[in-house]
Amino acid sequence: MQTLTDFFKSLLYNQHAPLLYNSVLFCVLFSVLYLGYIFVYNDIKKRNLLLLAFSLFFYYKLSGVYVLLLIAMGTSDYLIGRQMFRVSTQRKKKMLLLLSIFINVGALILFKYTNFLLNTFFGITTGSGSPMVLDLLVPVGISFYVFKTLSYIFDIYREVIDEPETNYFNYLLYVSFFPNIMAGPISKARDLLPQFNSQLKFSSDLIGKAFLLVLIGAFKKVFIADFLGANLVDRVFDSPEFFTGWEGLMAIYGYAMQIYFDFSGYTDIVIGLAMLLGFKVNPNFNKPFMADNVADFWRRWHITLSGWFNEYVFYPLSYTFRRFKQFGVILAVLITFFISGFWHGAAWTYILWGTSHGLAIALTFATVNLRSKLAKRNTWGIYKFLSIFITFHFLAFSMVLFRAESLQAAGKLYALVFNHFSLSVAGQWASLYTKPLIILAAAYILHYMPLSWNEFFTRRFSALHWSIKALIVVLGILFIYQGFSSDTQPFIYLEFS
Repeated sequence: MQTLTDFFKSLLYNQHAPLLYNSVLFCVLFSVLYLGYIFVYNDIKKRNLLLLAFSLFFYYKLSGVYVLLLIAMGTSDYLIGRQMFRVSTQRKKKMLLLLSIFINVGALILFKYTNFLLNTFFGITTGSGSPMVLDLLVPVGISFYVFKTLSYIFDIYREVIDEPETNYFNYLLYVSFFPNIMAGPISKARDLLPQFNSQLKFSSDLIGKAFLLVLIGAFKKVFIADFLGANLVDRVFDSPEFFTGWEGLMAIYGYAMQIYFDFSGYTDIVIGLAMLLGFKVNPNFNKPFMADNVADFWRRWHITLSGWFNEYVFYPLSYTFRRFKQFGVILAVLITFFISGFWHGAAWTYILWGTSHGLAIALTFATVNLRSKLAKRNTWGIYKFLSIFITFHFLAFSMVLFRAESLQAAGKLYALVFNHFSLSVAGQWASLYTKPLIILAAAYILHYMPLSWNEFFTRRFSALHWSIKALIVVLGILFIYQGFSSDTQPFIYLEFS
């Protein structure tokens, strides 16, 4: 009886125990959902209502009463989208567009940026922090579902979408769809809404690939990201004064892999969950540290976010500044990445990170002719190698700003590496940190492994008999479950909700 009571208590919102994809409770609840889903997936209306109910419950477990905010904002843009389609003049359409932006961006600023803006204002005007601090809990995923619903309104305004969604529950499902509500990938309405209105096709090949993705994502999270975080990265970043410059550099290398495997692991899991339900969610990563410049990196990292900023921020800005030619493009890049940095978090570390990436991309644009000449003269691949090497180190060192709690904390780690670096401690460090070193090396090997190898293993898995696939999945679940411990951490990108 007590066990049953505890289970029902676990279904209530608990700020300190959100429902995450890598939790046992989620696995149980998703299994129950899937059993019911099998019987209704051919009935579009029942299928979507079941998914909507589960998605809203999932979000309730993440944010409690803020599920009402999600519903309110989804309802607002559903009504605005329908009205925008009915009005006859461009002026009225623009007014409705501005209303949607005001509601969505206003809610985002209120919950995510109010205290930061107050502290900045009082810091400039009085030299001290704000006397007013609002006790606001940032709703999980608000940045992501704001981007989803805004893309719908933008597309209606630009007439990219021929007709608005007429089914209120389908639109609310699009906004709240649980596989990508927390941290993306950001699905545009024109990609996901048609799937909610269509019959779904399942096959053993699709289900096999979906389970494989979920297992790969869980493996990335548990055995690489969490292990590196607990046994290397956290120790150095939290107390740099106790470590050498060599250890600081290893922690920076470690964090680059930690955040990549954490976020790409999360993405694999949610794409796999969507596939199990019969839906396609766009990929988010493509060997990002193979990039040979920062612009190329953003075509490989968090692809749906960079695509969103390109389509709805950068291109409109570059069109507005077109009379300034190359300077206009550079200005559009700088503004876009300033906004991107600020979007990631209400702190100067994120703003500096975004600005540094904007400056790096601006430099890429400004030197395109010079780099093209150098590339043509290079016949041994040295230029390509150096480009990837330099780009990776810029990215890894800029990611310190992601992990550091403040600019001062980031400055301490930078000072540790540049002022106290010595190779003489490398051997001793390797003997003390053998396991983290092995995991770190394995992470880099897996990342730089040719994409064709990944495709080969996926094809081989898909070709197996369903019984062998099932056995591999069960053994994989048991193996990964053994890796769960007190060191298991929340997904990093939840911080940027």
